[in-house]
Amino acid sequence: MITEKIISNAPYAASAVTVIAGFTVKDWGVIIGVILTFITVIVNWVYKHRQDQRESALFNQKINNHQKHKNN
Repeated sequence: MITEKIISNAPYAASAVTVIAGFTVKDWGVIIGVILTFITVIVNWVYKHRQDQRESALFNQKINNHQKHKNN
């Protein structure tokens, strides 16, 4: 059973290795650049989202404090 899986997947693995081996240094540079750009976009989005949440919480606190002082 395991041998059949290995044999049936071997051509796909060989194709992947052939494609990867055919990449030039420029190709690898482009691939790595695209991956790093994608990671940078995700990290920036996460941190910006967290910053927005913190600023919203602070704004809501200020509004609530202002309303409490106004009512007193």
